[in-house]
Order: sequence, then structure tokens, then C-alpha cells
Amino acid sequence: MGQVIFVVWRECFEALLVIGIIYAWIKRNQNSKKGLQYLAGGVGLGILTSVILALVINGVFKQLTDDHQTYFLMGMSFLACILIVQMVYWMNKANRNMKAVLEKNIAQQVAHDSWWGALFIVAIAIAREGSEIVVFLSGQIMQLNQTNYASFLMAVVIGIIVSALTFYVFILTSRFIRWQKFFTVTSIVLLFLAISLCLKAVEDGTNLLMEHDVAIPDWLISPAWNISAFIDDSGLIGSLASSLFAYRSQPMWISVITFGIFWFIMGILFLRKKNHAA
Repeated sequence: MGQVIFVVWRECFEALLVIGIIYAWIKRNQNSKKGLQYLAGGVGLGILTSVILALVINGVFKQLTDDHQTYFLMGMSFLACILIVQMVYWMNKANRNMKAVLEKNIAQQVAHDSWWGALFIVAIAIAREGSEIVVFLSGQIMQLNQTNYASFLMAVVIGIIVSALTFYVFILTSRFIRWQKFFTVTSIVLLFLAISLCLKAVEDGTNLLMEHDVAIPDWLISPAWNISAFIDDSGLIGSLASSLFAYRSQPMWISVITFGIFWFIMGILFLRKKNHAA
């Protein structure tokens, strides 16, 4: 549930930020009434696109056999991991001038009297955030049933409400708080979410190979340590830490190696970016 709330909160906040930037620009434009209609249309189209993607993914999943469902979930987890890393990298690069870029794109469309073009700019921006939510939470979405549907929906609603409150605070305090720090902290949490998804895919794949009696070196599937007496990942706190920060109380060595390789790659990726900027 914590993972769902965080993902929905972060992605909805980014979507609200995009809407807020474009809304403020339109209010300064002489065609504000017409522009607001197209803004609303773009938001609606973006949300519809995300819902269609969720239905397509869920429909494909239900047509697969058990093993192929596992492969599909693994593929979606790896895809979500890659998309999160790409998004964090892009946000770190673009958050300083995102406002200027959005306003420039909208202004170009309006200058050519192309409000439909502006609508699609908004729709693409919203669909991007919505699609990321669908992909990041695809594992939970495809395993929804009568017992967990209500809790999942509640987590989504909580995420949306918290994102709206965060955006409201952002508007009130934008002159006093360095919100770049906000994006830095949440980006780090997102990277932990990425490795959580990657670990789940690796561990599911390992279990599937073991079920099919595929030979795996014993040391790779042996526990590296056991700290379940301290924090058990089957408990409330441990489960939350597991979903958000890739915590394992009894990790297999293959999980430890995957964790290390991921952060080694992230270090190269982001430190190289920082050094290049310097």
C-alpha cells in the first residue's frame, strides 16, 4: 500500500505541476477561456489514454498461462525499473527549465492559432505521468481481486489527495522553500523503488527456474544474512521498507549482487552527469 501511495503521489504531483504551469500561462493569455477548455480536454485525454493502457495490460495478462504471467510480470517490473531511472535522470536534468519549455511549446501552438496542438501537448504530458503509474504499479494492478481491490483503490485515492495537498503547499511556499531538494529526496526514493521492482523480477525469475528444476549454484540462492529478529520483512514496517527501499531480512546472494550492481550503475550514471555538468 505504501508503494502505491508514493507512486501515485509523486506522479500526480508532477502532473499537477504541469497543469499548474500551463494554467498560469493561459490565464495571462487573452484567449484564456478558450485555452482553459483545451487544457481540460488535454487533461481528460491524458487520463483516458492511461486508463486504456491499464485495461490493455490487464487484458493481455489474463490471457496468459501461469508461467507466462510470471514472465510478463517480470518484464513489466524490469520495464518499470528502467522507466523510473530514465524519469529520475530526465527530471534532474529538466526540472530547472521545465516551466520555460512547457510555456514555449504552448506559446508556439497558440501563435499558429493551433489550440488543438496545445491540447495534445497537455494530453501527452498527463498521459506520460499516468502511463508511468500504470507501468510502475502493473504488478498490483494485474493481481487485483475482490479481496484487495478496495485497499488498492483507497491507496490510489490517498495518493491523489496527498499530491493535491503537496501541490497546494508548493504554491504557498514556492518563494521560501528550495523545491529542488524536494525532487532530489523523492528521486532517491524512486530509485529505491526501481531496485525494489528489479529485485522482485530477479527473485521471481529465480523461483521459477527452481520450480522447473533448473540448476542454480547453491551459494546464489543461499541467505547472505538473517536479521529478521531485528526487522522482519513480513511485518508492517518491514513490508513497507521492502516495497519502498528493497529491504530484505534474509536476502539471497543473487539479490545482494543485483542490489550492488544496480547502485554501481546508478553511481556511474549520476556521478558522470554531475561531473559533466561541473
